[in-house]
Amino acid sequence: MYNPTWGNMQAKNLTEKRCGRCGHEWSSGIDMPARCPHCGTYHWYGESVSYSCYVCGHSWFSRTTRTPMRCPKCKTRSWQSGPRRFNPKSVDTEDQNVRTVIDMYLHGKGCVAIAMTTGVALSSVIDIVKIAVCDGRQPRM
Repeated sequence: MYNPTWGNMQAKNLTEKRCGRCGHEWSSGIDMPARCPHCGTYHWYGESVSYSCYVCGHSWFSRTTRTPMRCPKCKTRSWQSGPRRFNPKSVDTEDQNVRTVIDMYLHGKGCVAIAMTTGVALSSVIDIVKIAVCDGRQPRM
């Protein structure tokens, strides 16, 4: 089988490349390939910085070298330090409804299921779980 591209290329023209995102190493006859052949990223050269959202837990790579302003998943601007506006109120753990909500959440139920089962308003369930269990972060629904 004749391949005119590889037939004229000699071994001395091949250079080793390494993807900064996935770590894949390959030999290439092109000085600056457009994409990594393993992960397909266009930003394979150099080291990539991974970012993680404190609010929702999403991890991503930025397309630019600047620090992102928002989390691409939950769109919050406070993705680096968590919600700033959250002001925890005191939760009365002596209240039977509060104890029931916390127990159900710790046993794996979501906020919607807890609200439907107990008859407590969904907004109240979310507030209780945020304050008592999640340290102000978004609880599972």
